Amino acid sequence: MEEVFVYCKTCEKKVKAMILTKHDKEFDETEGTYKRYGIVRILQHTIGFRKNCEDTSQIKAIVESDSKDSNGVMN
Repeated sequence: MEEVFVYCKTCEKKVKAMILTKHDKEFDETEGTYKRYGIVRILQHTIGFRKNCEDTSQIKAIVESDSKDSNGVMN
């Protein structure tokens, strides 16, 4: 399975997520580029010394895009 980076809704850290489904490409008129959304499952991740974030939910996120933010997460 493919993996992408997203932001966790609970701890707001950059985390890996596994792509479950991909939707059709959509044109973003504000940026003039195409983006592909999909459903991803957040993988379990650490938030500090010996502490894990329990949020492993499924969310809608961008899975393909030409642009990334400063942390390497697609936007």
